[in-house]
Parts: sequence; structure tokens; C-alpha cells
Amino acid sequence: MSLTMFLAFCIIGCDFLLYFLFQWIYGEKHRKHARRSAARRERRRALSAKDVGQPGVLPFPQRPLQYRTGYF
Repeated sequence: MSLTMFLAFCIIGCDFLLYFLFQWIYGEKHRKHARRSAARRERRRALSAKDVGQPGVLPFPQRPLQYRTGYF
């Protein structure tokens, strides 16, 4: 019985440690991302309230292979 309780507390302790580890690693990134997206949303609202002309067309890059990322 005591061995079972000891193992149960060890497993629960490891679960809490993993939880706090993931919060420490990933918590700040998501919080900053949420702030950034909220700021972006506010900028869009401010821009949409203004009178905006025709949208500009982005030119296609001269050498697009330079800008590719990843392994293709």
C-alpha cells in the first residue's frame, strides 16, 4: 500500500514538473504572440477607419529562388 502511494505521488510530481516546464518554455511565446496580434488588429481597425486608396500591387522578385526557405 505504501509503495502504491509513493509511486502515485511520484507520478503526480512528474506531471506537475512537466506542466511547469512546458509553461516556462511555451507560455511567454504565446503571450507575446497574443499581444502582437491584438496590436496588429488595432492597427488594422485604425487603417480601415481612414480613407485608403486603391491597394498597391507587390512586384514579383527578380530571383525568387534566393528567397526560398526549407529543403525542396
